[in-house]
Amino acid sequence: MKSIRIALLAVAVVMAAIVATRMLFGPFRYGPLSVTTPLNPEGFFGLAVTLLLLTRGTTNRAAATWTWRAAVLLSLGVAGISILALRRSLGVYFLSDDFILVKYGTEWTAAAFRYAITHGGGDGFFRPFGFVSLALDARLGGMSPVFWHASALAIHSANAVLVLCMAKRLGASALAAGFAGTLFAVHGIHPEAVVWIAGRFDLLATFFLLIGLLLFGVAGSRLPLHAAALASFTLAALSKEAAFVFPFLVAGWALWNRQPIRRTAAYFALAAILFAYRWSLFGGIGGYVDRATGRPAALSLGLGSTLKAVAVRLWTSLDFPLNWSTDPSLLLALLAAAYMAALMWLGLRSQPARPLWPAAAAILICTIPVLSLLAGSPTLAESRVLYLPSVWFAILFALALDGVPARAGCTAAAFMLLFHIAAIQHNLGFWEAASARVKAACATGAPALPDSLDGVPLLANGRQECIEITRAQP
Repeated sequence: MKSIRIALLAVAVVMAAIVATRMLFGPFRYGPLSVTTPLNPEGFFGLAVTLLLLTRGTTNRAAATWTWRAAVLLSLGVAGISILALRRSLGVYFLSDDFILVKYGTEWTAAAFRYAITHGGGDGFFRPFGFVSLALDARLGGMSPVFWHASALAIHSANAVLVLCMAKRLGASALAAGFAGTLFAVHGIHPEAVVWIAGRFDLLATFFLLIGLLLFGVAGSRLPLHAAALASFTLAALSKEAAFVFPFLVAGWALWNRQPIRRTAAYFALAAILFAYRWSLFGGIGGYVDRATGRPAALSLGLGSTLKAVAVRLWTSLDFPLNWSTDPSLLLALLAAAYMAALMWLGLRSQPARPLWPAAAAILICTIPVLSLLAGSPTLAESRVLYLPSVWFAILFALALDGVPARAGCTAAAFMLLFHIAAIQHNLGFWEAASARVKAACATGAPALPDSLDGVPLLANGRQECIEITRAQP
């Protein structure tokens, strides 16, 4: 095992050096090594650090005790940091699909609801509860972009607090659980899910899935709590199909806590019923279609592409959520170097009180539904699909921080949070620039615009709706 850890550390050091060199000095070529956008080095670094953590032994320290006062203060702090980190989203205009969704919400009727629950969407997805949420926003906020973004930010902040609660349930100390919620709140990958109205489905699915897991964790043999957990799962699955991993998560929870596995039977049965109903609407699995083969994209993955997605590009996005359309600033590059040093130190020194493999397994389980979308992008396009896996990424490192001395752990945590705060601000700039382009175009009749700008959708869809909505606003 020692030789394996040495090899992993060597990989992490070499990849960190490549990434840091690229960030500080720009693209370079040294012999056969050419680095323009370091997606693969970032991914190999993230994978090596994760394996370093997973190959570290655990201690048998007792679980940390909590007080209600600490829980309330940490929850308020996490929610406040979430709002501060993404407050710039309130100034972003609607983009592409947003116009269609906003107009759909304003025209919502009882007949539209009946249609939504009895028909599959033309895009291959069945997300009726997500559309109920959009209709509620339209009823309360009309066509105000500020209200729609504030609603999304509120759900994201609630999710960050739920991540804190989940970390606590998994045995994290108060400070570590607070770190988990904060890291999730400011993770650089989240602009697409939070800023783009089309990401609402990811926010809702994660919200209800986490509530369901927390309910299952305390349910024991109490049927009312299991009924509430099943209801939460239903709402999650009707918000986005990624939530169909829920039964596997509760099964893992039961096995890890040595609970009777029969308690999860109802969750698998409900998932089968919901999936069968979805299948009947689409006459198949639905979802995106591979244009080359005409088959569902979820069923078109080869072995090589799957391994690349799981072993490299997943960790690229989770560990280094940077839009490379513009080179990072010097400050961001320096923070990235400190961040990588903190992760490597954590991988070497952490000896957590709780096993880390359940959190790592949850990352992989939650990635299964979106494997076909993990080809990796230097602009973070499609990054909203990693909103749910990022929950367990935050918890993984929170549990790891519990395995190091408090003072050193606080320093490592600070570098990690500072990097992600800087990364999310870097990424939000692209959404603001795209927003300005779209708002100006819609005000003048929407002249030709590209489908996207630096990975941010412009007007690939919703051109006519953008003109109507912009003219209808004060």
